[in-house]
Amino acid sequence: MKKIIYIIFLVLLFYLSYNLKNFPLFMLSISFLTLFGLFFKKINKNFLIFIFSVLISITFIETVMLISMTGNFIKYDTKKNYKTDIKYKKTFLGYQPKQGVHNYRIVSDGKILADKYYTIGKNNFRITPRIDDIKKNKTINFFGGSFTFGYHLNDDETLPYLAQKYFNNWKINNYGVSGYGAHQMLAHIQKYPEIIKEINILVTDYGHVPRSSCLRHFSFGTPKFILDDNKQLKRLGNCQFGIMDKIPLPKIVGSIINRSEIKNYISSIITKNDYFDKNSVELYLSIIKKINDIIIKNEKKFFVGYMDNSNQINKDIIKELIKNKIYIIDLSLDKNKKEYWLPDKHTTKEGNEKRATIIYNYLKKIIN
Repeated sequence: MKKIIYIIFLVLLFYLSYNLKNFPLFMLSISFLTLFGLFFKKINKNFLIFIFSVLISITFIETVMLISMTGNFIKYDTKKNYKTDIKYKKTFLGYQPKQGVHNYRIVSDGKILADKYYTIGKNNFRITPRIDDIKKNKTINFFGGSFTFGYHLNDDETLPYLAQKYFNNWKINNYGVSGYGAHQMLAHIQKYPEIIKEINILVTDYGHVPRSSCLRHFSFGTPKFILDDNKQLKRLGNCQFGIMDKIPLPKIVGSIINRSEIKNYISSIITKNDYFDKNSVELYLSIIKKINDIIIKNEKKFFVGYMDNSNQINKDIIKELIKNKIYIIDLSLDKNKKEYWLPDKHTTKEGNEKRATIIYNYLKKIIN
């Protein structure tokens, strides 16, 4: 009877840590799980107590750090300050939105700051609604992260959607997902080369460098690439903190672990907030070069839509891509034009309209 009660207690703790995405609760659950061994006579009880003491100490430190950083042990959303976001599922790319219509809504102090809808298709990518019934005999693919996906924007405000008015007889596919980078595009076309079409555009900039190097917390579970000793690009499982990288783990594991204050503190010391070191940039460039090689081998066209040419890192990356004969479409926008930018620095519908025009002006000589 005692075992059953204890098991129920453990299940409740694990459920709370999962539901609240709370790392101290997760550690508390693991701590008490070790004590379950006390029910078995053959297990060394002193060893179990030692392990429990270590884990409960870590739990205490995590709790203190969390409260000191946020002021709360558990963060609650209220009706006056909440948001709903799209739901994700685990896939070979790390994660993808679930099929269906999702409402992205932010309310702060009773004021609606955002109320948008994302429509996700059967392939778990965002649908680009058609603006006409003209027969489509060629295809343009857009790849990238939140700027391609259309974060904070309705289906008819995204860059792929707005590009349609210039490419009437072209089908437009949106393979962008918030948090994605060049490494997802590479993994995608490697697994499904049949998706490569006449024109393939990667919308990117230096912000995608640490994603490709597994340095961002949301990179957990995404495809991991490395450069070996001979500077050859290799696939090495998934971005999972270097632990069991070759075994896909549920996204929830990364979601909880990424909330560890100790882990984040150690990571900040190791990286020293330098997400753009020489090795990371080299890996990012190698991934794009590999994408280019694959698409050329398939006798299709590849373009990099580069979103920012304002700092030295971006300028160096653009220079290197041009050196490797990769076509660059400069998608930089005037940062002083408020109509182009949302408060979080993503592009507005107007910004996407401008970029769609830039893409058309660049490609019109090629596609005609």
